[in-house]
Amino acid sequence: MLLIYLLIAFQSIAQLSADSIQQFISDDKNLMSIGVHNPVLVKEFYKVYQYQPAWINDLLRRQTLFNWIHKASELGLNEKDYQYQQLQSVKFNRDTLRDIRDSIKAELLFTDAALHFFSEVQNGNNAPDLRYNGLNYKPSALNIPILLAKHIIEGKLDLLALELEPKSPEYHAVMQRLSSFNKILEAETFKEVTITSNKVSRNNTTLIIKLYQLGLLDFIDTSITERVLVQKIREAQQLFNLLADGTLRSTTLKALNTPLTRRKEELLQAANYIRWLHQIKQTQPVILVNIPSASLLVYTGGKIVMASRVIVGKTATPTPTLSSKVTEVILYPYWMVPNKIATRELLPNIKKSIAYLEQNNFQVLSKQGKVLNPYSIDWHSLSAGYFPYIIRQSTGCDNSLGIIKLNFYNPFTVYLHDTPFKSLFMLNKRYFSHGCMRVEAAMDLARFVLKDNRVAVDTITEKGCLHSQEPIVVSVREPISVFVLYSTAWYDKEGKITFYDDVYDKNYFVYNN
Repeated sequence: MLLIYLLIAFQSIAQLSADSIQQFISDDKNLMSIGVHNPVLVKEFYKVYQYQPAWINDLLRRQTLFNWIHKASELGLNEKDYQYQQLQSVKFNRDTLRDIRDSIKAELLFTDAALHFFSEVQNGNNAPDLRYNGLNYKPSALNIPILLAKHIIEGKLDLLALELEPKSPEYHAVMQRLSSFNKILEAETFKEVTITSNKVSRNNTTLIIKLYQLGLLDFIDTSITERVLVQKIREAQQLFNLLADGTLRSTTLKALNTPLTRRKEELLQAANYIRWLHQIKQTQPVILVNIPSASLLVYTGGKIVMASRVIVGKTATPTPTLSSKVTEVILYPYWMVPNKIATRELLPNIKKSIAYLEQNNFQVLSKQGKVLNPYSIDWHSLSAGYFPYIIRQSTGCDNSLGIIKLNFYNPFTVYLHDTPFKSLFMLNKRYFSHGCMRVEAAMDLARFVLKDNRVAVDTITEKGCLHSQEPIVVSVREPISVFVLYSTAWYDKEGKITFYDDVYDKNYFVYNN
């Protein structure tokens, strides 16, 4: 419990006045000198609260705030982030509140801690690492000072965190599983276990303990039947996006043996990404791609209205995280083959047979865009270091981009697109592309993006694949925000949580074995 001393000692401190608080916070240097986390929010709060002290003279209010901050871990947050060291120093030093300045400092640090905590309840404490943030999106917390002041005035501070948490199935599912893990981790008897046997047997004690820790068994049941045990292993495999056959193969053992502390960190990341995106999902349509789950979700009014499997980049050519806006849909797109693919993958085949180009519907262009006769080129003189041409795949059913491409600006030249190779969508692990995102429901996504102009998509659906059709560019009248994120714990359209492979080795969580 934070600041036991302050709960009592503040009673003897000189009463603060609105004038003294207003004068102190008028100078940013004063706020910086006492370690205020967010001066802008603190100033906004006291302006709304008419510069009156909010904490010094109210024991119950301070206790309510302490109770919320003490529950930070239950909300996927860290209690020690909220002025913990500064306020603890007051707790253990009774000489720190000797004069009016010390009282003002304590008052402001309480406010700063409250604003910081409630802002992170709303927006999360861990924004995604975007390699390109074209939207420059940052969830606003400026309404938090107003809400805090309102709830204090109305005596409803105990309800504020509940009102700020996202009200979505996916958030509820993440927090529910996080709560389950917290109970296990906080138990005095908890110990990480490693399963070494692949036998599906009640004698495999570490297997039973791990299933209990994951919340798949209500208690450590060593009398469990083999039939039930196989079913629980299948449930675990579904939780880890694995083939649910009830067999303890190496991939299942690896997933089960991942420490529970690491699984908790994955959930914390997911919870805070959901919070971070919550505001923009409420105010505008959003396309959301998660790389490890190789999935796409479309939001309108904060609700999922479309879901699709996608294929993302393989380890050697990863899909980048980013934010941008879809600005155009291209019907019957050309595939302008990137230079690396052209020289490393296509050139060796062309050197074997120039007919490879025609067989795969490729054209050779000069750097100026002129179509060239491939038989007039000395292909054996070319290499990765010298390749003064562009290879373009013409439109048609065998075009690698299918018949739909959704463009959004980014420095990596990646995009969302259709594909003729539909069978790969049936796999659990869909990491095959050169970085672009192949969308199973590309036609439906294009219709959603084009809205009233969706007739263009309906027309090509009727026509089907047309070879050598010139690309048709359709501008999006209201560009749609798109986010490409990386979270190894993620959810589907029903809100069900699954843990996925850290396919790009991006998670550097610190956890205890």
